Amino acid sequence: MAQQQPLRIYDAKHADLETLQRIGCDTYREHFSEIWTRAGMQHFLSEDFSSENLATSLAATEKHLWLLAEDNGGNILGFAKLNWNSPMPLSNTVGVELQKIYLLKSAAGKGYGEQLLRVIYEYALARQQHLLWLDVLNSNRAAQAFYTRFGFRSYGEIPFSTDMFEIGMQVMAYDLTSHPQAHPTTCS
Repeated sequence: MAQQQPLRIYDAKHADLETLQRIGCDTYREHFSEIWTRAGMQHFLSEDFSSENLATSLAATEKHLWLLAEDNGGNILGFAKLNWNSPMPLSNTVGVELQKIYLLKSAAGKGYGEQLLRVIYEYALARQQHLLWLDVLNSNRAAQAFYTRFGFRSYGEIPFSTDMFEIGMQVMAYDLTSHPQAHPTTCS
């Protein structure tokens, strides 16, 4: 197996707004175009990654953190968005929400998702968050298996629909207090 290349993972700033728009739209289209109509996808992306919404979110550093992941050639391969002190659905618990974590399909299987998740884990610990949680499409079994390998467990389902389907999401969480000195484990 080839040695995994390290990513440069850094905090996105306002100057990275266009880069975030591009990588956000590219990765979302790559992974989720089959669950939206063309018009529905365009509407979703124009809202979610609008300049106004991104600028507001990037400026609210007490509430959000955007990360960019770049290879050693300077190519942006993915990104993540964290929401601090966010209430987890189906629970009275508050923690850091991993709202978005996407990599280009061409970056799949190279260990980049693990690198990005480990950095997210470190940020959560540094911010003294007790829980790292996310929601993932019910139909996305590969992502659910990935998070399960890291010690996340499912807490139940919440509704989610696109303009084509009623899909639902699994709420998954990792208890940061149960392993304060260790990283989430992986199956190698």
